[in-house]
Amino acid sequence: MEGATRFEQMFLTGAHRINDGAVLFVGFHWPMLMARIARRLHAPNVVIVYENGIVEDRLTPVLPTSPCDLTAAEQATTCAGSLEALYMWLGAGRVEMTMVEAAIVDRFGNVNTTAVGPYLKPKVRLPGSGGGTELSSLGRDLLLVSASTNKRSYPDRVDYITSPGYLGGSGERERLGYKKDTGPKVLVNPLGIFKFDEIGEMYAAELHAGVSAEEVQASFSWPIKVRSDFSVLPAPTPVELTVIREELEHAKQRYYLMPEG
Repeated sequence: MEGATRFEQMFLTGAHRINDGAVLFVGFHWPMLMARIARRLHAPNVVIVYENGIVEDRLTPVLPTSPCDLTAAEQATTCAGSLEALYMWLGAGRVEMTMVEAAIVDRFGNVNTTAVGPYLKPKVRLPGSGGGTELSSLGRDLLLVSASTNKRSYPDRVDYITSPGYLGGSGERERLGYKKDTGPKVLVNPLGIFKFDEIGEMYAAELHAGVSAEEVQASFSWPIKVRSDFSVLPAPTPVELTVIREELEHAKQRYYLMPEG
């Protein structure tokens, strides 16, 4: 069996952040696959809440293409609505961990899924928030996921804040009234794990095998800090890699677009 790609390693690294029995609020795309891999590997008892009100407590036979895909409702414990999911579960503090895809994210963990360029005359109009604004505003233990290592995905400041991170840093999030236990805790991407310091600025904490500090710094649009004593994250075991590849193949069959290269 060939060794894991960094993209494959990303799923194991993110899955390892999920504790068995935890209640998760899982956003669109790669977080859904990451949570599914965690359920198969070590966390069979996680409870997953989706933004459309579906609550999943078991492995579904078919991978949902989105939180609104009704394949997620098969044998679900609850099929309610977005208001119940976002406020009865998330806003009421019943969720222990939140997962959001961060297609474009800046140095303070602010995510843009709205527009590239000026809002009224953008270069690219993006899909919008979905439930991302509420997840980033209200969710505890927020995990951001990005499959990109392209500098364009990591601007110094995003053009539009769809899902708030630490805003301008230096306590601005708290001053505006967000709860202290919210805000992004970790970003996982193919390079490794990135955390946020006391002023809310992102830094590289742990890296996948073979990733250098110089490679990390070349992937971000600001001079990102890399811990001098960063640890190297474990590679998948053969069993873990088999599960990851099975789920990625399942995702392809469900029309998930895979990164190039």
